[in-house]
Amino acid sequence: MLDLEPTEEHLAVAELARGLGLELLSPAAREAETERAVPEGVWRTLFETGLTVPVPEEFGGGGIPDTVTQMIAVEGLAYGDAGITLAAIWSGSAALLLARHGTEEQTALLPELAENPDSRAAVALYEGQGRAPAEFTTSISRTTDGSWHVQGRKVAVAFADRADPLIVVGVEPETGTLRAVLVPRSDPGVVVAVNSRGLALDAAPTASLSFDVTVPAENLVGAVDDDAVALANTVGRIRLAVAAAQVGTAQRAVEYAAQYATERIAFGRPIAGFQGVSFPLAEAQIRIEAARLEIAEVATLLDGGEYGDRTDAVTRVVNYAGEVGAEATRTAVQTLGGHGFIVEHPVELWYRTAAALSALDFDPLCSSFEPAL
Repeated sequence: MLDLEPTEEHLAVAELARGLGLELLSPAAREAETERAVPEGVWRTLFETGLTVPVPEEFGGGGIPDTVTQMIAVEGLAYGDAGITLAAIWSGSAALLLARHGTEEQTALLPELAENPDSRAAVALYEGQGRAPAEFTTSISRTTDGSWHVQGRKVAVAFADRADPLIVVGVEPETGTLRAVLVPRSDPGVVVAVNSRGLALDAAPTASLSFDVTVPAENLVGAVDDDAVALANTVGRIRLAVAAAQVGTAQRAVEYAAQYATERIAFGRPIAGFQGVSFPLAEAQIRIEAARLEIAEVATLLDGGEYGDRTDAVTRVVNYAGEVGAEATRTAVQTLGGHGFIVEHPVELWYRTAAALSALDFDPLCSSFEPAL
């Protein structure tokens, strides 16, 4: 049986991350969205905590936390602002892939990522349309001379226009094996289309990337015969961060709306006293707790190699957390009524954020939603 009781380390990380979220990220959220960039001071402070760039100590980093610990950190930071949080996490994901699976030559890139806060890296992962890694259409094919041909399209790639290194995740068509390769961003076969302003998450400027490029054999992350399940589980950890960010966003929205409901007077008493207001908030809180436990369970499985490929489990929890985030933030907006749609209250930002995250990695076939018949 899995032990989901938080350790002292987990509690300490949760307290640190939530404190940073409230004191550092939340006040910078509007500026980051407007400027489409995380303020430099905020980025450097996040970088110095070691929570966002997981690099082993021998390469100058603070070590790689277990997946449960990192998800706790992501949730706490996203309690302040998910856009800034994921900008940092997505940039740091390249370091995670290289640290866990890179060759000796590839891990030589890690000191720069661990020590230089001005560096930006990227992992081209998402394809949209509800595609989990096993369904990726981006192909990474081995050629007759041992090089690798990368062909396909990726969406929502943060820092794509400046990332170094850029790692592309795809599938080897002949074997169905998940692969990751280093691709030079400046190669003529890489086309970067920077996205215009989105619904939210503009703190991490994103782009769509098209690939039709051949890279040397040594650009494959790891060796040809490396454990494909281990790579799939690392990719699952990157995907799981979006679910943790949804939970952090949803928790903040529900708490804000609950506080508003205790102060807003209607018909002579606080609106929290009406079942139509309090019951949806209570239900949202229950679902948030359920999503948090599911994330912890899957995170534990990802760290246990004996459990095998957890891609399906990751997909299910990402979908559920997306539904929870979207519904909880919608409930928060409705609790505030007309005030929920004005920028003087941050619930409209959280509502947009949850919607954007839900669209990022959502498989309708793994959704718990049941249409009314």
